[in-house]
Amino acid sequence: MRLLTTMVVGIVLLCLGVLFINYVVLSTPNATAYRNLDPSQTACRDGLAKGWSILADLGRKTLDNDQGAESGGWEDASNDERTAIAQDAGWRTRLRCALQRHLVPSTKPGGKPLDYHLGFLEFQETGEPYALVSRNARGRDEAMTSAMLKDKMQAAPHRPGADGEAQPVITQLDALKQHLSTGSHYVIVFIHGWRHDARIGDGNVADLRLYAAHAARVLQERCQIEASACDTKVTAIYVGWRGARVDEQGLKERFGDTVGGFLGNLSAGATLFDRKPVSEAIAPAAVSALRTLESVLAPPLGHKPDDPRARNKMLVVGHSLGGNMLATGLKEDLVKAVRRHKLGQVMPPVLGNLVLLINPASEATKWTAIQREVWSRVATHADSNTPLSEVQRDTGFFPAAQRPVMVSMTAALAFPAGGLRAGDCAWIGLDADDGYQDARARIRDRLKSTDAMFDAGVDYDWATHDLFPTFKFDFRPAAGWLRRAAGRIEHRRPAGESCSEAEPGDWLTRLEALPIHGLALLAETFPFQDSSRETSHTIGNLDPPRPAAGVLADAQPSAAPFGTTHELLGLHASGEERHRPYATLADAPISCPPTNRWLSRARTRQDAQFGLYWDSENLAPAERGVRGQGVPAAEFLHGLQFAGIAPITAANDPFWNMRAFDNALARHDGYRLTSFICAIHQLVLDDITGVPQDMISTMR
Repeated sequence: MRLLTTMVVGIVLLCLGVLFINYVVLSTPNATAYRNLDPSQTACRDGLAKGWSILADLGRKTLDNDQGAESGGWEDASNDERTAIAQDAGWRTRLRCALQRHLVPSTKPGGKPLDYHLGFLEFQETGEPYALVSRNARGRDEAMTSAMLKDKMQAAPHRPGADGEAQPVITQLDALKQHLSTGSHYVIVFIHGWRHDARIGDGNVADLRLYAAHAARVLQERCQIEASACDTKVTAIYVGWRGARVDEQGLKERFGDTVGGFLGNLSAGATLFDRKPVSEAIAPAAVSALRTLESVLAPPLGHKPDDPRARNKMLVVGHSLGGNMLATGLKEDLVKAVRRHKLGQVMPPVLGNLVLLINPASEATKWTAIQREVWSRVATHADSNTPLSEVQRDTGFFPAAQRPVMVSMTAALAFPAGGLRAGDCAWIGLDADDGYQDARARIRDRLKSTDAMFDAGVDYDWATHDLFPTFKFDFRPAAGWLRRAAGRIEHRRPAGESCSEAEPGDWLTRLEALPIHGLALLAETFPFQDSSRETSHTIGNLDPPRPAAGVLADAQPSAAPFGTTHELLGLHASGEERHRPYATLADAPISCPPTNRWLSRARTRQDAQFGLYWDSENLAPAERGVRGQGVPAAEFLHGLQFAGIAPITAANDPFWNMRAFDNALARHDGYRLTSFICAIHQLVLDDITGVPQDMISTMR
């Protein structure tokens, strides 16, 4: 008894010690803005006038010949703010500007630089915004209280003074409103997730610069054929919050990347519980701020056709817990939009022109709540109570001109969705003239790719597939990870992963894997787990259950038609596509041509099936009189291909929950492939269905 008491006390003290280290010793500062220097200050004003090319200039010097051929964990050595500070400490102040202008110069004779603006919106854990400071402040001025902010707002209103001179900008939001109030803009909003913030040197800030430079390159390329693209400027907006509870960057600076990185991973692992509620608390403030910017970008009613604001576009991206922030903040709006939707009308965007969730760390219920509203209003399949005529009518609940409103993309584990059954492999291996020959051949080709991924280690999103459910007290996905780990030791593939069996190991390897199998069994059978997949699994890791009847190519309606709806494939084999470093984007041999009408053409090709199973690589003939009818840079597929499950959404449904393969989107942070970035920009910039964006914006 005494021993048990001692063990319990020891465990409690250990937990308290870990909490003390995480939340006191290694804690990041609370209520601190990192990019709050007023744009009117000299350092910021000069940068906005001339533009900064320092990051690209230094970046080209750091690149070696092999740069860019790495995997989903690739880090861009040419896009690091700390390199600029190491050369000149003055950049520590300049990079704190709330609004910046960056250039990526061209090294070719006559080449044009890429030019874009970068702005910041930071929020306290309460959702309050930060005031701008007018000098290189520290201490008291660095973290302005809400009372100080209110006083300054009363002293300096948001309108021109009586003498015509503009009053001082008060918040980061005000700076962005002023910047976006004139001209034509393509705005890219990025909301970061867990273990990140807006501090100088943060990797997610670098990721947004990469996306912005790509967007500038896309517009520069389209300027040759679209006059409106020549006058459109790119503005990237980074939404910052205290997603990093542990100062991992400081640990690396003190102890080096290896030791500091290990300590950071160990300490940060326990903070997901703490940071997820914060992302949800901030959601209303973040969404309201973005709606404010949306209103600035919107053209007035009755505007002239040549009004530059009619060309404004806005993409809102949330990654990880940033995706959770958007899913939380927009769920009720989307549910209401579906309830109010009228048969055959185009549903307008809910925020900006498109909301994109990348590997969202958010419960699937925040997506299935929307799906259930659609499901309750349409007939999905005919039965004794539902005539076929109702099903046919409801395929037009959303018209063929409907664009996506919200898209979620998650790096999936394997093909097909839901895995393989024992009888599937026998059916796949059949050589019979039963009408499924072509389907079997395609499935075998796809499984070869899955086998290669398994042998190399599948680049799926481990954080949302395995770690998130574990924190929700569902250990079954973690048990699957243990089974796969044991299978690699034994040179075997777990059941359901593949039809081919690797050469089994000897008795020693099986003995080595035995403890892992034991842990997997314990995780699978641990009592009182959360058995609801919709509450413990994330948005992109909830596949609809496969019907009991049918084969992989014989799609049957699922009894629970909620979860993933589409698939995304890269057009290159996994690992073959080269990453393009930031500093090289002005001259890199890449192309992202217009893809007007691709979605309407894909749906038209499948008219015989009411548009179901449309494929961006299988399009109807080009429409006459429409320029730029290319295909997307990645393959978009409706439905879950060869999974034995009928599509759970109609072909025109505006809510896409996509399972992405690792040759398009890899790991938790592998969203930096050029093809992926291009495909995202094409969804927003192009008239993919025949309804221009400015027409949709007036429907709201």
